[in-house]
Amino acid sequence: MSVRVLMVDDHDVVRRGIRSVLASESDLEVVGEAAAGMEAVRKAEELKPDLILLDISLPDINGIDVAVRIRKIAPQSQILFLSQHDSIQVANEALKTGARGFVAKADAARELPGAIRTVVSGGIFLSERLTKGTKTLV
Repeated sequence: MSVRVLMVDDHDVVRRGIRSVLASESDLEVVGEAAAGMEAVRKAEELKPDLILLDISLPDINGIDVAVRIRKIAPQSQILFLSQHDSIQVANEALKTGARGFVAKADAARELPGAIRTVVSGGIFLSERLTKGTKTLV
């Protein structure tokens, strides 16, 4: 059984890169893409994916606000943030929405498949770069 993933990022090249990373994983399937926040909300409601891979910086509304909306309309979908922001403060804010993980884009090629599997199996995932030297999470 494959994990159905909705990718949300406003940069086409990032979405193509993510798709490439996930394509080699037989248990991960990209079922949709969105380039903006409200588009992501609509697709989350329509597709009901297992996991939403969500950027924070989006052109219409930010990913934090998108996550709050998605939690209401598609509570069965897990949220994993993928962002260029790599501070523990930003990750804490993201996790307060009910998201289950945060991957720094700089670490995506190495961490993303495992992060997705951790989140859909009920765990919480944080990029290693965020947890080095810190003890403060949500």
